[in-house]
Amino acid sequence: MFNFANLYMLIMDRDVLFFCSFCRHKSAEDLSMMSCSIENVARTYKREEYIAYQGDTVSSMYMLLKGTVKTEIVSDTGMTLSVELIDAPYPLAAAFLFADDHHFPVDIIAVTDCEILVIPKRDVEKQLSACPDFMRSFLTYNANNFLTLSDRLKIFSQKSIKAKIAYYLLQRTKNGSFEMERNVSELAEYFGVERPSLSRAFSEMSRDGIIQFSGKRGKILDHKAMNEIRG
Repeated sequence: MFNFANLYMLIMDRDVLFFCSFCRHKSAEDLSMMSCSIENVARTYKREEYIAYQGDTVSSMYMLLKGTVKTEIVSDTGMTLSVELIDAPYPLAAAFLFADDHHFPVDIIAVTDCEILVIPKRDVEKQLSACPDFMRSFLTYNANNFLTLSDRLKIFSQKSIKAKIAYYLLQRTKNGSFEMERNVSELAEYFGVERPSLSRAFSEMSRDGIIQFSGKRGKILDHKAMNEIRG
């Protein structure tokens, strides 16, 4: 067992006090005087190693302390769909810890060497009861996570690749400009489409004067056309 101060010193400038807005603004010295403590087990994973499999029971909260992971869904037919890339620090499948069907909905795979802090459910429950700031942040995180999932489902509901692109870019456009979090290869996985097909759709939209982009940044030149594509 160690307290939040140990957690803070372990990562130094990385915000591992993810769910506690009160503790996040405290110094390590101040935190060491507090009684908050958490049972945990630290685990390390090598690149490409599976951290959790789809269907595994979620009996603890997995806090990604270091590294990057990817999540994938495997269908009954064996088709693999990439869901997202996650950088530390970040909790993994925290929303499912208290679900009736508390199982990992995805495979979690290390993209780089990773360090995970495994916190038993009973200790998460204790912290939720003892610290209102922790509880509020935990609930906010889970609500925001479902909004992200909703956005992903809306992308999947778009029938054509261009419609997926239009929806994705319009959601990320400010003052006519957009910035994608992913490159074309990563975006193809995110959309669940072939990379050549996605590249061709981007090229056609650029050729038709609808968008202009380089790398991950660009501009929407024809908002009317983009909205018509999205439908």
